[in-house]
Amino acid sequence: MPDTGYCTLEDLRRAMQDASLSGDLSQDTQIAVDAITAQTEWLEKSLKRHWYAPTGADILDEATAIDIPTEPKSRNDEEDIPTSSAFVVDDDGPAPKTYQGDYARISLDRRDAGEVSQLLVRDADGGYTDWVASDDYAGGQFPDALGDDYYVRENNGGWSYLYLDVTNLYDDKKEEYVLDTFSNAVYVFFKYGNEGIPQNVRRAVAFRAASDFVEEAAMQIPENAKAYNVESLADQFERKAEELLEVYR
Repeated sequence: MPDTGYCTLEDLRRAMQDASLSGDLSQDTQIAVDAITAQTEWLEKSLKRHWYAPTGADILDEATAIDIPTEPKSRNDEEDIPTSSAFVVDDDGPAPKTYQGDYARISLDRRDAGEVSQLLVRDADGGYTDWVASDDYAGGQFPDALGDDYYVRENNGGWSYLYLDVTNLYDDKKEEYVLDTFSNAVYVFFKYGNEGIPQNVRRAVAFRAASDFVEEAAMQIPENAKAYNVESLADQFERKAEELLEVYR
């Protein structure tokens, strides 16, 4: 697997120099690379986000041993149609209960969701129809696809949702849904990611990688080590990283 990261070795050097360490990684370059790679993976899974650098970004010129992401990632997930939003029984019989209009809202497992390449929705016979490929359905991104059979919307925090028009699954004549279960009724294939790697993210990964590095590389702490008698260097690096990431929680 490539050594993929959200920061460069230079970012790591600068983080270590902030703590009066030399920042010399020449003897332990692979440890530094491994630390950046591990902390990048941790960050993506912890925040459920992915960042990538556009063509011409400065970080690409600075990166040497680290492979900086340059495009969104792809993902596919098996999802339930939320039963609480799928129907309600009233005086007129069962009808879709909705978050907005006739839509059920499905929370996607990654933030900053973009293009949906496949949307497999269960049919009455137990098979699946790809609503993206079928001419019988329309959809896309909010707000352009608002009112279509499906659309993806992300809020200001990047949390992403798939809105599915469940009236497509309702038989008006029989006054019932065509599905016998809403569990695992949807498979959604989508891309996700935010263009541009913010300085907060670069520095946070660098600080967390520095925490790993000082513990594993057996570096010599300078003479003013007494300044760190309350909390270790590793703890300080992690605390700084957490402060930088707080805006993304």
